Amino acid sequence: PEDGPQRPGGAGAGSGQGMKPGKRKRHFVLNFFSCFLIPVYTISFAGGTEWFGSDFSVIAVTGWDHYRGFLYWGLLAGSYFFVVVNRLAFSLPGQWARLAVSWLVLAACLALGYALAIPYLPDYFPRFAALHVGLAAGACALLMLALLAVLLILRRQRPERYGRLLIAWGLIVLGSAVLFLIPRMVSSALEVFFTISAALLARKLYMLRQGEL
Repeated sequence: PEDGPQRPGGAGAGSGQGMKPGKRKRHFVLNFFSCFLIPVYTISFAGGTEWFGSDFSVIAVTGWDHYRGFLYWGLLAGSYFFVVVNRLAFSLPGQWARLAVSWLVLAACLALGYALAIPYLPDYFPRFAALHVGLAAGACALLMLALLAVLLILRRQRPERYGRLLIAWGLIVLGSAVLFLIPRMVSSALEVFFTISAALLARKLYMLRQGEL
C-alpha cells in the first residue's frame, strides 16, 4: 500500500510546535501579575494624592481602609517577588549561588513584612517610624541585590542574552535615585516606579531563563 503525503497537522509535524499547557498556564499567571495586577493595584493605591508630596506609608495611616489596602499591596508584591526570584534561584548553577539568592529574597520579604506591620507615625512613635523607613528601604535594596546576583551569574554564561537586562537593572536604580532627589524624599512616584519596573524586570529575567522569549 502507498503511504499518502504527510499532512502539516500530523503527529510528526506538530509535536514540537506550540507551548505546553503547563508552561502556557505559568506564562499567563506571570503576565497577569506583573503586567496587570501589580501595576493596576499599585497605581490605584497611590490614587489621586500628590505623587511627589506623599508616599504609601503616609497614605496607609490616613484610615483603616487605606492601611488594609497597604497590607494587601505589600502581600501582593512580596509574594510575587518571593516566588519569581526563588524560582530563578533554583535554576542557577551552584548550590552557594542558589542559597545566596534565596536568602537575599527571603530577607527582603521579611523586611517588607515587618515594615508593613509597623505603622508610620513619626509624631507619636518617631523611633518606630525610623525603623519602618529603614526596613522598607532595606527590603528594596535586598531585592535589587538578589536580582543583581542572578543577572551577574547568568551573564557569565550568556552575556549577549542577559547584558541588556543588567543595563535595565542599572536604569531602575538610576530612575529611583532621580525620583528620590526630585522631592528629596521617598514619594509615591518613586514607589510606583520601583514596584512596577522591578516586577517587569523579574518577569523578563524569569521568561528568558525559561527559554520562553
